Amino acid sequence: MQFCYGDKNHIRILEEAEFWKRQEAEHTVVIRKIIPDLEDKFVEKLDEYQKILSATEATILQYIERLNRSCYVMNPELVQKIANIIEITLCQSKTFVNFLNTMAKESAAALNNLTASVVINHIVRESEYYIGIAKAYLGQISYR
Repeated sequence: MQFCYGDKNHIRILEEAEFWKRQEAEHTVVIRKIIPDLEDKFVEKLDEYQKILSATEATILQYIERLNRSCYVMNPELVQKIANIIEITLCQSKTFVNFLNTMAKESAAALNNLTASVVINHIVRESEYYIGIAKAYLGQISYR
């Protein structure tokens, strides 16, 4: 995400966050599909992540719809609420990445599946990309 949109940066970060929360939720499904013998504790945690990430995506979508209805009028309170939801998404992505790294190291099913290793590493990189975007946004608004 580029930060050349002025006040529209708040809208762009919501769009990015919505996209990446959907991606992360979908990634939980991909992992379960490519590792059919994944241990139950990891399957259960992926199910949990899918629900949490989907719920966060839905909340972000509500913010976007609210902004759309208000013709994208921003006020300091709304900017703070957006920053708060982005902080939440940032924490979620960090936690998700930590979980994936742990799963990749501790799951015998994942360790014995070369495709899974490649896919998990790819998913981690994508979530780390979003982490960078979220951090940049939060750093940018803290200097205002």
